[in-house]
Order: sequence, then structure tokens, then C-alpha cells
Amino acid sequence: MLFFRKNMINLMFTDNYIKFALVDERSLTVRKIGEYKLKNGIIVAGKIMDEALLVKILGTIFRKYRLTSPFVKLMVPDHNLIIKKMNVPKYLKGDDLKNYLRLELEESLQSLPFKDPIIDVVDYKLGKKNEEEKEVVMFTTSKEIMLSYLKVVQRHKKNVVDSYISPLMIRKLYLFGKKLKNNDQKCTMFTQIRENTHILTVFDNEIPILSLRDTFEIEDYNEEFYVDQILDVLERICHFYQYQFSKNKESVQKIVIYTDISFTQNLQELINEKMDIEVELIKGLPVKTSINQDLIRYYLPISMSL
Repeated sequence: MLFFRKNMINLMFTDNYIKFALVDERSLTVRKIGEYKLKNGIIVAGKIMDEALLVKILGTIFRKYRLTSPFVKLMVPDHNLIIKKMNVPKYLKGDDLKNYLRLELEESLQSLPFKDPIIDVVDYKLGKKNEEEKEVVMFTTSKEIMLSYLKVVQRHKKNVVDSYISPLMIRKLYLFGKKLKNNDQKCTMFTQIRENTHILTVFDNEIPILSLRDTFEIEDYNEEFYVDQILDVLERICHFYQYQFSKNKESVQKIVIYTDISFTQNLQELINEKMDIEVELIKGLPVKTSINQDLIRYYLPISMSL
């Protein structure tokens, strides 16, 4: 059963900024939005390096925007999120499956970049009756890092009631904007273009089966060069998915893009010209608000209340 609260504070932390949206979930009304630019070194690769300063900054945000609600939803930092498709014995379920995956990761060369992971898993392909293995998709992040964000929020006497991952939220934004429950389409690549980060996630219907992150620094911004870089990344990942990941059995059928960057060029047309793939942009989110500015920079925080 879902519980919708009158005012929910949705928080998103990156290395570069904190973004928030205050949403009345009962009427689906966006009450407030905002962001705070972080100095270098406060958060590095998703890890909090200066906890005291981050606590102080968050307190300033809560006071400045009068965010008095005790309830918070949190976006899992993308740097610490790993989505991986794996083969496991068919009989494993629940905690036994999670424990098996943890041991497999510890014993293999595919060790995680953090200790004591939080692991979630969904069945992907059960295989034929005579097969002993099934395919699952594993989601994992750092327990230590997640607890550090919970601690920062709880210092202000607020409770984190749920956490989310951005690849699933991008798909949720797309479906909500289209008023669909499921896009019912194999091999859709949901792409986030956010400042110095690209996150590309291929979904098989509702299950993300491949997710890659491309992080880079932009010193002297040149839109033409940046767009060329985006086109190159999209082309490379589509090629990788078709020829290496799926062994030429499947290919990306559609690219759905969310970006909080304002381009003067028509990104959709440029991609269509270079790649023979259907392209859609996420825009025009149908939510209520009295805020007199475009909400697109805050779609990800808002998405946690949809």
C-alpha cells in the first residue's frame, strides 16, 4: 500500500550540487524547488568528504526555503550504483540469493569498489525447464556511503522514508509524461545528460539490464564539441549493446533522453540524422505547480513523488 504525504522533501546529492523538490504527494503539486552549488571536495565520487560542512549547507537550505516537513526521500548517488546481469542457480531465492551473489562477488575478479554492499535483485530470465541456471539483475550500492547520507539528513531531525535510483526514475518520468503504465518495449535506452555525467541504461521492458556511466570534466564549454561527444557516446553504447552484450541477438530500438542542459541545437534531430533509431526527449511533466519557471532541472527530485 502506498502512503502519500502532504509535503515530501525530495533530495538529490551529486559531487557538484544539492537539488531538492518539495512535493505535496496527495495532490501531486510541486510546492518548491531549488539547488545549491557545492564547492569542490565536499562530495567526491559520491562519497561525503566533509560531513560537517554538508550538514551546515543542508541546514541552510532547510531554513532558507522553509522546508519544515520531517519526511525526506533520497536519490542514491550514481557513482556508487552498480547494475549487473548475472547467472545464478535457478533454485536460489530471497536472502539465499543475495548471500550467494555477495559471495560470488567476493570470490571473483568482479569485486565491488566498496565493502559491505547493499544488494537487491530481480529475476530476469528463468531459463528452460532443463536448465539449472537463471538470469537475474543485481542492484548494489555502498551501505557505508548510504548511511553517511542518512546521518547528514537525520542531523536535522528528519526521517528518510525511501530511496531511489536515477535510471528507474528516468523511465518513470517518461511513462508518467506519456500517461503509460508500461512502455512494453524491448531494448529502450534511457539516457541522462547531466552537466559532467552521462548515464545510459538499456531496459528490457521494465528491467534495466545494462547501465553505464560516463563522467568527464568540462573546462571551456563548447556546445558543438559537447554535442559531438554525446553522439559519439550514444553510438558506442548502442554498438556495444548489440555486438558485445547481446551477441548480435538484439539492438537498441529507441533512445529516450533526459537532460537538464539547455542546448541551442536540436539534439533530437542531430541524433536522428546520425543514427537510425527512434529518439524521444523527456519534457513537459504534467504536474501542478504555481512556480513560474521551467521545472526540467528538477525532474529527478520530483520523480521520487510520482
